[in-house]
Amino acid sequence: MKVSNIYKLIVFIIAFGLTACNFMNYKNKPQNESDVNVNKWNEANNTNLKPMYDNMNRTSEQRLSDQKFIETMMEDSGDKTIAAKKMANRGWYYFFHNVIDTAMFRFNQSWLMDSTYAESYFGFAAIREYQGLNKEAEQFYQLAYKHDNTDTLSEKILHKIAGIKEQQKDTLALITAFRRAYNKFPNDGSATGKLGFFYSAINKPDSAIKYYNITIELDPEYEQTYINRGDYYFQQQKTNEAINDFTTAIKKNTKSISAYANRANALMFDKQYKEAIIDLKQCILLDPKYPDFHNALAECYFQLNQNDKGCEELNIGIKKGGQFLETKKERNCK
Repeated sequence: MKVSNIYKLIVFIIAFGLTACNFMNYKNKPQNESDVNVNKWNEANNTNLKPMYDNMNRTSEQRLSDQKFIETMMEDSGDKTIAAKKMANRGWYYFFHNVIDTAMFRFNQSWLMDSTYAESYFGFAAIREYQGLNKEAEQFYQLAYKHDNTDTLSEKILHKIAGIKEQQKDTLALITAFRRAYNKFPNDGSATGKLGFFYSAINKPDSAIKYYNITIELDPEYEQTYINRGDYYFQQQKTNEAINDFTTAIKKNTKSISAYANRANALMFDKQYKEAIIDLKQCILLDPKYPDFHNALAECYFQLNQNDKGCEELNIGIKKGGQFLETKKERNCK
């Protein structure tokens, strides 16, 4: 065999070996049956990758290592539940960063320190749900609820999981998480408010209105829900409903800049410029540094053929840092 051919063969073998090794790497989120089988193979050969260490199916060497870990954590924390919380926090850190194998290690260590503490079970549930193993995930959610007698930790962690999914911009996953929180805690207005907002974001009108209405029933004094529902109505070009909701929000909080600004926007869309001017002036009183309110106010004046006032507002906005020079030229302002 020629040297060049031997070289090519060696390169091929190395490349195949690297590919094969990579192929057998643990998959954070299996995409197909092949990935699922890869994870099963990894878990069969490393109980750290399975919740509760595969029910403590550990070798004598691993058990010795576990005992040393427990002793070290107890020396550091002095309390097994405190130590369990520390490891759970690390688990959530790696879960957020999609390093799932390490997240599982940490939740296992949390469980090892205190198997009666519910948070490790929530960690196992979140990981299995992320990996598409929903039946197993549900089993761990139920175990978590069972180990949280007061429900205080359950509500907190369910929101934590949803919050992680929100930060990861995984809308479908966060909707699932907030629905779980609401189903477990029917008076959770924070969860229903989020559901209304994100169902609106994915254009599910019936669900959006359903959860906005539930949120208002649960907490009729919270103005942000009216603003969110009003914004949804505005996107659907239902301006009367939008204006009504923004008006209600203003009644609930007379210092809500968002409520005034949104109502002004809806009024301008409806060509009610005189009414919009009143709201925009209120926005400027509440936030005198924001230049764009002057640009919107100028547009109202221009639509009412009060061009001098419009130009004056553009000049004020420009002094506050607004980029309105082109608009000023288009309107023939001095």
